[in-house]
Amino acid sequence: MLLAFLLFDFMTRSAPPQGNGALPPTAIVFTGDFDRIRTGLDLLASEEVERLFITGVNGDAGLNIPRFRNQFELSSYQTDWLATGQIILAPDAHTTLENAREAACWLETQPDVDAVTLITSRQHMARASVALQHGIGRVSVVRVISNPEEPYDRLNLDLNEFSQFVATWAITLLPDDLWPGNEPALCWGR
Repeated sequence: MLLAFLLFDFMTRSAPPQGNGALPPTAIVFTGDFDRIRTGLDLLASEEVERLFITGVNGDAGLNIPRFRNQFELSSYQTDWLATGQIILAPDAHTTLENAREAACWLETQPDVDAVTLITSRQHMARASVALQHGIGRVSVVRVISNPEEPYDRLNLDLNEFSQFVATWAITLLPDDLWPGNEPALCWGR
């Protein structure tokens, strides 16, 4: 019964999001692929979201905060988004669970946020969305796939990703201070 529930949850979270409604104004990007960040920047430029929190901006993800502007060829207008807080770069997360914790700690300082747009790849979405939803609890999550052109076959199950999803799902049932990984700086002092 539990395995059937987990499989259903995995497939639901991996499926292309339904609907074309307005997105929550706060978007969160879990790094790992530059397409995810580009999708977030495109949503910000088109005013579909108002601000972008990018978690895991570090060398492990091939990113560098001082070079971020050049890595993504930001215009001077877009560079201002960094100065005004429309783009927040968080450098401490190195794993999906750390991404979720870093985002959750930032969201604790944003009491007006009741929904977020999660941007990540299709393959990563199930695991990322369960970690984020369990990490933030009070905030709902709308999923945006950064690679929608990638074919989706709901009957083709990636067993490696499913096993990581199950492990993440189980870990997120624990209090967040028991989650593996380092505590992001945004969480210090809470």
